[in-house]
Amino acid sequence: MFRPPDGLCNRGRSPVAQPLERPGGQLGEYPGIRPIEQPLARLLADPPAHPAVAEPGPDDGPITLLGLHPAGGSTAFFAGWQRALGERATVVPVRLPGRDATGGHCRAGLPSLVAALERDLGPLLDRPHLLYGHSMGALLAHRLTLRRAAQGRRLPERLLLGAYPAPHLPHPLHREVGLADAELVRRLVDFGALPESLRADTRWLADRIALVRAEIGLCGEVSGRSERRPLPCPIEVFSGIDDPLVTAAGAAAWAEHAGGGFHLHRLPGGHFFPRESPESKDAFFRCLTGLIAPLATV
Repeated sequence: MFRPPDGLCNRGRSPVAQPLERPGGQLGEYPGIRPIEQPLARLLADPPAHPAVAEPGPDDGPITLLGLHPAGGSTAFFAGWQRALGERATVVPVRLPGRDATGGHCRAGLPSLVAALERDLGPLLDRPHLLYGHSMGALLAHRLTLRRAAQGRRLPERLLLGAYPAPHLPHPLHREVGLADAELVRRLVDFGALPESLRADTRWLADRIALVRAEIGLCGEVSGRSERRPLPCPIEVFSGIDDPLVTAAGAAAWAEHAGGGFHLHRLPGGHFFPRESPESKDAFFRCLTGLIAPLATV
């Protein structure tokens, strides 16, 4: 099975495929990785995106799990996932093509971003893989899978979608994109997207708000207007019981987009259940491990 070369951004060879940890390793093994609380410009300071160039190896190892992060976040969202999943999967966080702190990657629109994402991921999508997207990442994962289904290309063994309502429903933050900065900050703090302790860092906050606003706007392009085209691959949806943005009904409505099997996993926690508390993290990774185990050597 293909494993991206060790090191942050594959030592400059592919900034799209970013293994954050060796299985069983510690985040600190890679000094270039900084916690999510660091200034956003630093989190986005890896080399400019370009197509993946690593050649896939034989199909004899753990399945690859590609991860797409939430709006305003980064690949650091997936810190700890490799430790949690161990040898069952190779976790590959994905950096969006052309992403910068001002949201410039959003200006070309959602279809162009999804096309660039498919191009950059290259051969990783033609091997057995799982695709997980959280919040905005779930929308991107779904649109990427729709695009590949329309082309008759290989699809993920499972499409894993977290903290996002079915795409034919309105985006939960579609009205917030027009809020003043102070009000948008308050909303982000309310549902856990922004630590209260960082509100005083005005320079960091200005960058973060510009990025969040651009990426929420990207989601709004298809808010409530997505056609129902059932996908032939299984869809697994994860939803936090206390998520203020995504209702149980909104998460369950993904069933209308599933033609190859559907299951809704209701988990303890809110919008960011994979990292909120020991209870929510344990429940999420137990569920994810159970889904991956039968596919570990696809």
